[in-house]
Amino acid sequence: MRRRGTDGSTERRKAGPRATRKDGSERWVETVFFGLAEVVTFGFPTLLALLDAPFNAELKFAALVAVTTLSLAIGTARWSESFDWPPLSYGTALVRIVYHSLAIALAAVGGAAIDVLAGSTLGSLAVAALLSIGAIRLFPRLIAALDRLPPWWQWGQ
Repeated sequence: MRRRGTDGSTERRKAGPRATRKDGSERWVETVFFGLAEVVTFGFPTLLALLDAPFNAELKFAALVAVTTLSLAIGTARWSESFDWPPLSYGTALVRIVYHSLAIALAAVGGAAIDVLAGSTLGSLAVAALLSIGAIRLFPRLIAALDRLPPWWQWGQ
């Protein structure tokens, strides 16, 4: 009797694992992508405010450097097992909105200030990148400090 349905190779493919674990650079690229999604989603209020900002080119260049650096830093932090990046939760969503928005704003303003005052685009890039990396280094500590607050102060639980 003939078998109906699909051929053997299709059946073997269907029986295999649905998702393989990503390793190495493939996993890093994925974490950087999700880092970009986090920065753009939670930093959207600042990005929207920067649409109508003075010192147009300087500020937007520094903001672009900040978003890129924040995305790369978050992706690398998630990728490495040595750096503990806090998971997303309802309680940390508001903190992330404020924190990422402030990180983008401060890095953009700091980088633009260097460009306007010193006339150095390279200095603007360095300041915006360093402020962004510093913000990523401080974020897990902020979340850990918020977790130590008294129970009556903790929200989103």
